[in-house]
Amino acid sequence: MNLEEKIAKLNELADKIEDDVTLDEALKIFDESVRLANECMVTLNDCKGKLAVLQEKVRNLIDEN
Repeated sequence: MNLEEKIAKLNELADKIEDDVTLDEALKIFDESVRLANECMVTLNDCKGKLAVLQEKVRNLIDEN
């Protein structure tokens, strides 16, 4: 599942938990939401690192010219 799909799933889970669900169902939804949010954060942090590397490469190219 890619980042966009995970975010869509998080939105779906948020809507679902607002429905009339049992405490057990709410805990399962919350657990899945926390797992997905963590995966999203890992992906975003990875992208942030890649962007920093690319920005440094662009700065070096500009400095060389």
